[in-house]
Amino acid sequence: MNPILKALIAAGIAVSFSLNALAAEVAPAGSVPYVKEHMQRMERMKSMTQEQRVKEREAMRKEMQNLTPEQRAEHRKAMREYRDDMSPEERKEMRENRREEMRNMSPEQRAERRKEMREYWNNMPPEERKAMRNKMREDMRNMSPEERREHRKEMRERFDKMSPEERQQFKRDLGKPCGGQRSMEDCPMGGPGPAR
Repeated sequence: MNPILKALIAAGIAVSFSLNALAAEVAPAGSVPYVKEHMQRMERMKSMTQEQRVKEREAMRKEMQNLTPEQRAEHRKAMREYRDDMSPEERKEMRENRREEMRNMSPEQRAERRKEMREYWNNMPPEERKAMRNKMREDMRNMSPEERREHRKEMRERFDKMSPEERQQFKRDLGKPCGGQRSMEDCPMGGPGPAR
């Protein structure tokens, strides 16, 4: 083979390796500013009142809705990577903070949040919905008996805190597949009843 041709092939291989390495270094760096900005916002929110926090969360939600689907996917990926890098204790603390916020919401805010989540679920592509449903089922199966007991206790407490109207709606929807909107297969956890 011609020595010049060999040199060109070798140079092409070397360039492709260096470009791949460069792309691997640059990709995460592009997502880091969003994560840092998000974490700074979350820190600022700790010193806010409940009403200010609700307004700030709504502003964040609107910002996300104004992004293109590709940008949203990139942000979700960055946040997922950030959470995956967290220690289990940090993740647990983060989960507890979210639960505490949910407990402190008014019934109207909770109803609005449920409505948004239902819309999000309904607009989700079937493959993503199926993957999320499988992940939730797996999470429930992997719970220890103590965690399961704690989860049931939380659900009971949540039910006790519901307004009479919310309770009635919950009981009406209990036997229906996903509140009568979808088939049982499309419901998270296989339906509104206990996990199977």
